[in-house]
Amino acid sequence: MKATLKNILLALLFAAAGPQAAFADEIAAKFKGLPYPIEVVLDGSQKAGDVLFQTPYSEPPAAAYNTILVQGLMPDPEVKVEFSVKPKNLLAKPPVVTRADFRRYANGRFWAKFRVPLTSQPVRLSVLDLGAAAASTLAIYETELLVEEDTKEAPVPFSTATYVPDPAWFVPANAPFRLIRRQAWSAQPPTEAYSTHTPTGFTLHHTQGNYPQTLQAAINEVQFVQDYHQTAKEWIDIGYHFLIDPAGNIFEGRPIGVIGAHVLRKNPGNIGISIIGNYHPPVSNPITPASLGSFVSVGSYVKDTYSIQVSSFYAHRDIGNTDCPGDDLYAKKTQLSALIFTPQTRPVQVVPANAPPLSPAQQRALKLLMDSFD
Repeated sequence: MKATLKNILLALLFAAAGPQAAFADEIAAKFKGLPYPIEVVLDGSQKAGDVLFQTPYSEPPAAAYNTILVQGLMPDPEVKVEFSVKPKNLLAKPPVVTRADFRRYANGRFWAKFRVPLTSQPVRLSVLDLGAAAASTLAIYETELLVEEDTKEAPVPFSTATYVPDPAWFVPANAPFRLIRRQAWSAQPPTEAYSTHTPTGFTLHHTQGNYPQTLQAAINEVQFVQDYHQTAKEWIDIGYHFLIDPAGNIFEGRPIGVIGAHVLRKNPGNIGISIIGNYHPPVSNPITPASLGSFVSVGSYVKDTYSIQVSSFYAHRDIGNTDCPGDDLYAKKTQLSALIFTPQTRPVQVVPANAPPLSPAQQRALKLLMDSFD
């Protein structure tokens, strides 16, 4: 009863914040006994045309869908991912699934988009060989089922002149943390005009994707996330306002002064901060003090700048039907909240290893942070 009342109150709160300019779908295809990432090992002995792997049909989806999105890691391009939809009965003709779009990056990160007549039937994933010769492992990080028309962002009219977002919408240059600006990570411009808002809360996420070991790998992953959001999901920009890598680098996503796309129907006023990686079993990437310290720095800035109360700090699963930000990262939420909303224990941002040496005060703050997460 308390949980139901909480959800009702949260829905009213976000509804009062204004119209929803962006959505984030939360219907995942779940295959019994196959937690994500689903890994398919190719040993190089298979023949072109072979079905390398096939899941059982998924659990019945929570709602109807007409689009399937999948993203993961495909080291060898000579592999094909397909989906089939379970027919309603043995005599019925199964709905035709067509691949609408596909993109694979040089580092193997890929996404694919499929369309199907509106249905609520389970789906099955198949992996086919197209002539892969070398041994590799295909990983499926996520499969999403959605109604495409419901998850696109509502366009905001703007003139045919070049769209230049107001500089006032961005985090100012004197912010108390280092920020890798959009230009530095080669962000694509938004495809439509932004809708502005006043932040009233912030939400912790994980990207449920690659765990970058270098700055360049982190830049590649942020670029992939933006393309997945803009091209596959047809949002106007990357959904998050900030992304943080394991080294503590903070990447600028959407301007802080505009509505994001990171929690289903709860985006106005809500700042999305996502830690890059997968912090849910069985993956359970290591959670670094550097990434947590940077989250505390960003959360503290948002809290102080917009007078946000502790009750308006959420993890994605608090306000959405999802495992995000993963069990491991969610377990840190109470400690993160204490560090952000209790000023006397607040540390400064933990900076990357190639940054200038920390001052004595910063070293003490780092030790405090690390001790708090032991």
